[in-house]
Amino acid sequence: MSIKKLSRLAGIMISVCLGTASLGSPGLPVASASQTQAGKSVTVTVGGQSVAWTTKPLIYRGVTYAPLREAAEYLGAEVRWNTTKRAAELRVHGDTILHRTGTDLFSVNGNPLRIGVNSLDQGGVTLVPLRALAEVLKAEVDAVAMSGTMHVALTPDAATIRSSETEVADRYLQAQKYSGIAMIAKGDQILLRKGYGYDGDNQLVRADQKSRIGSLTKSFTAAAVMKLAEEGKLHLDDTLESYFPGFPSGDRITIHLLLSHLSGINPNFPRVAGLSLQDTIEAIRSKPLLSEPGSKFMYSNSGYVVLAGIIEKASGMSYGEYLKQSIWEPLGLKDTGEAKPSIPVLQGYVSAGDQLWAPAGPYISQSGTGTLYSTANDMLTWIASFETERVLSQASIDQMFTPYSEKNYGYGWMIQQENGTTRVFHNGSGTGYATGMSRELGGGYTIILLGNHAGMDTLTLMTELRMQLP
Repeated sequence: MSIKKLSRLAGIMISVCLGTASLGSPGLPVASASQTQAGKSVTVTVGGQSVAWTTKPLIYRGVTYAPLREAAEYLGAEVRWNTTKRAAELRVHGDTILHRTGTDLFSVNGNPLRIGVNSLDQGGVTLVPLRALAEVLKAEVDAVAMSGTMHVALTPDAATIRSSETEVADRYLQAQKYSGIAMIAKGDQILLRKGYGYDGDNQLVRADQKSRIGSLTKSFTAAAVMKLAEEGKLHLDDTLESYFPGFPSGDRITIHLLLSHLSGINPNFPRVAGLSLQDTIEAIRSKPLLSEPGSKFMYSNSGYVVLAGIIEKASGMSYGEYLKQSIWEPLGLKDTGEAKPSIPVLQGYVSAGDQLWAPAGPYISQSGTGTLYSTANDMLTWIASFETERVLSQASIDQMFTPYSEKNYGYGWMIQQENGTTRVFHNGSGTGYATGMSRELGGGYTIILLGNHAGMDTLTLMTELRMQLP
């Protein structure tokens, strides 16, 4: 089970109707909606369409109610009475949601979500909070009061996709207690796009949310370097000395060696909020090399921070502005950018022991290696662009996808040959996050994991997910 610290959902409410069968539990104290006093009138629409509700929506103590079976089915769920659990059972997109009348608790695939107020019973009709129902079904709710009438609009979840080909993969992710966003595509056809777990107290992860992407950032950094090379603004055999004099063996460390993690630069750099890129590079420069340039693969976050500095010097723009102009805007990546407190992203979590998770503190990184956020949709567009020449020439793409060490690392990507198919992939991590992305070139499967539980082994998850696919 994930987070146990759960906040309260308040506001508009909707009734849940299961025909003539009450969802009450014997001996369970259940307030009766028939004893309430109705307030102002209310209208509830679903997907922009008026609904002829079997039980008319009503307002009690500022809360709106309407029938469940209709509402849940209009929102795409199947509804039935679970005799064993003595609870209403909703099924949608492979998820099982349970609620017992007279409680404020929903169970979503076994994970608790509390709504802060008990549901009601009205002659066999269970009334539960609208915002709670919308939350567990990942629908949108808009409400406005006009001329004494409360107008409530429900919009079904359009972001989640779960095809028959990915049912086994979906069940695998649930069994692994994966938390975050997952996407599986075949070619450019999305087969699975779904949120798992929590995004804050009593909020579920939704499939279209923004998330920190960790070291998947490096694929953008490497591509920006290749774009500048195509523009003639730098060369891959340029030395570090020519951009940042004073580095140990800087005259022997080339951009190629930085891109391929063969530079020997100490991988660690200070992660201090507000520290500038230039000051971070100064701190990196003060440390001795850990290996001779070109002699040994050593994954180096610091090397990619230095590459961000080279991008800024070569382009005359900030790292983020150059990526925006050369990559994000040409590809239409409107939900990708540099993370900042004003841009909401998935809440990250760190282990609190005994299968419990606590909200993570700030994820502090530096340009070039881990500062970006994105969505699953944008990341699919991004990785698919390497099978076109929308951003880079084929010659540059080939260079990025060429292994330069025994670790099969190219420029910002790892490369593996499997049964005649080339697979490019990368993983990432950061405070509260674990990410991964993999694509089989030539129309195969793409797997994207934007996880918000630190420490998940996304490389293994991607490998095992692929085994669950046809």
